[in-house]
Amino acid sequence: MEHPHHRSPHERTPLIRGANGRQGNQANKVSQDSPEYKRWRRLMLTLLVIAYTGYYFCRTNLPLAIPDLEKKEGFTRTDISSILASGYVLFLIGKFMSGYLIDKFGGKATLLGGLIGSIVTTALFTLKLHPVWFAILRALNQLCSSVGWGACVKTVRRWYEPSRAAHAVAIASLAETAGDAFVRVTLGLTLVAGLSWNQMFYISAAIAACLLIPSCFVPASPQAKGFDAPQEQNQAAREAMRDRSVYTEGSGDGGLRPFLKNTRAWLLSFELLGVVLIRESFASFVSALIASEINLSTGYSAVASAIFPTVGAISAMGGGILLDKTRQNRRALIPLISLTGLAAALLGMWAVTPSNAGESLSGYGHDTLFTQEMALFLGMIGLVAVFLFAPKVIFDGAFVMDLAGGPEHLGSLTAFVTGVGYLGGCISPFVSGALADSKGWPTAILVLAGISSTITVASAVYWFLDMKKLKETSRDEESHVPEE
Repeated sequence: MEHPHHRSPHERTPLIRGANGRQGNQANKVSQDSPEYKRWRRLMLTLLVIAYTGYYFCRTNLPLAIPDLEKKEGFTRTDISSILASGYVLFLIGKFMSGYLIDKFGGKATLLGGLIGSIVTTALFTLKLHPVWFAILRALNQLCSSVGWGACVKTVRRWYEPSRAAHAVAIASLAETAGDAFVRVTLGLTLVAGLSWNQMFYISAAIAACLLIPSCFVPASPQAKGFDAPQEQNQAAREAMRDRSVYTEGSGDGGLRPFLKNTRAWLLSFELLGVVLIRESFASFVSALIASEINLSTGYSAVASAIFPTVGAISAMGGGILLDKTRQNRRALIPLISLTGLAAALLGMWAVTPSNAGESLSGYGHDTLFTQEMALFLGMIGLVAVFLFAPKVIFDGAFVMDLAGGPEHLGSLTAFVTGVGYLGGCISPFVSGALADSKGWPTAILVLAGISSTITVASAVYWFLDMKKLKETSRDEESHVPEE
């Protein structure tokens, strides 16, 4: 059961938070308003993007190598699915462990430690060619990389107040969107140039090692640079943060217990599970999907797959900026609308997938489809990304901050929500890999559309509960205001 927060009986608030827009901004300046503070904050975001891009050089290389591993090394789709699944299982375990590590050692130290482990395991991939060896190394690699995102969110929250944190998290997420696109193009071009998949792994480890150097200079917190911690100066946002938090002021409740008893927390975790399942299905197999449906080479398929994270970068940035500019009582509508569009986009992609539309590659007399068919298919992949990445950033960034209410429990809550969410990652190889292998890509895409529809319903329930929570708190406060 959710507990309302009690404030002074003379403190009046609007009936619904944010119903009058942004209001109550305090005029007094604090250190977070100084130009020097803002410069450090920009540097922090830049270095976070660099560091997390290093993680993606160590994560995306295996999905790009899948076509060659199948064609040249004799790996089956079941082998590939098992390898990826082992990674997701350890990634999931690492997510739950990361909360303790991040809260104990801090965001920066955890971020750097995970990146070092990712680099080492990437280099070890090439020592032996066997599915079991690959499964072990992928598991260790994903265990190391599991701490990266939570460390980024923790660091961002230390530098930003909640009303401005969503767009900052979206900027940090550019590493998993624009950074991933850069990785796909860079490593894809190495394959186009004729390098082998194992040479591509060495290159990815070397580039990640170079990115580790500037990452060491990430400013861990404002206090480390002589500033005060950021204070929320937006009255409506500050009140909404208290209302949405699962922790009751002065109750002494800590840890995960209040979170686990909260319906919105479980809904948020379930929504993220579905979003991650769909995203990881595309992230892992979009290159193989393009190679299969459009009959492109491994290298060109890897380059073409960059459309997914590239468009995703626009989606994530747009979602973060829009969330910060939206009234408090309308925030939960943004992912609801986006997920509705995602379900429609997946149905559209299912309809135009060449093998589903009955378009035989040989029927055109060419090795590839005509340009317009290729553009339509790749365009639908991009449209899926438009509606997919904004909810992901909102769920495991801004909405987790809402429920945490402050930085004290943020590491643990981020770890829990993303941990539950990455159960979807564990399932994704069997949805987009094994299912596509046995039933074909159209069936796999149709299943993803059904999953999207399900989490859209969950998002609608979350929006309803969010509105109800804000209204209940307002009514409680109004009832404590004495008549004058």
